[in-house]
Amino acid sequence: MVEKDTGFVLKRINFRETSIITTLFTRRYGKISGILKGFYSGKKEFTSSMDLFTFNQFVLYPKKTSIWLISFADLIKDYPYLRKDYAKNRAAAKCASVIESVLPLWERNEEIFRLFFLSLRYLENSEPRRVMYTFLIKFLTFCGLKPELRSCLSCGRELGKNIFFSHSMGGLVCPGCRSRCSDASALLPETASTINYIQHNDFPHILRISPSTRCSDQILSLLDRFLMYHVNFRLLDKAVCL
Repeated sequence: MVEKDTGFVLKRINFRETSIITTLFTRRYGKISGILKGFYSGKKEFTSSMDLFTFNQFVLYPKKTSIWLISFADLIKDYPYLRKDYAKNRAAAKCASVIESVLPLWERNEEIFRLFFLSLRYLENSEPRRVMYTFLIKFLTFCGLKPELRSCLSCGRELGKNIFFSHSMGGLVCPGCRSRCSDASALLPETASTINYIQHNDFPHILRISPSTRCSDQILSLLDRFLMYHVNFRLLDKAVCL
């Protein structure tokens, strides 16, 4: 069976002398692993450089094994600004890495596919870490893992200004329930409202709001702990300032 699909290059490694093995995120098949045999031999079927994050059309041979054969790759869209700006490249890499780490093979997800497409688009002219945490918040929402921010997860009460976030419980707890959550830490009301706004809105509306630096820092810290606990994904690298 031969299929055509479009998708992004998330990862690539050289295989032997002339081939590469790649991880793609495609529109119809979701995440797939594939091999391009003879990629470095100048075959006319490979008009794409297969650079990271490029958007391409592929001819695929789906198999029951984990690695599919890719016989054709044609570049549709490149993002050259990512090669010139380290912070934007780093943000794109984190978005790609969480897709690769969390999504299972061959599970189609049109919402996340469109989200990644829009994130690369808006990264060009927007603050990279805002685009990155927007992607991650929406990603968790589409995966059914979104943090709950409307009421106390322990007792169900409505929350006031003093709120706490428990990454193990996956949401907010009130001051009265904080003692029962060893990992609960104080959260700015601005942080909770910003995450809630992102969960329920889309690009470009999200980028019109301007969270404070303290709020953005707290969002990244919250996501780092939440992702590590629930999907074993490390967002923040202390050696790198996003």
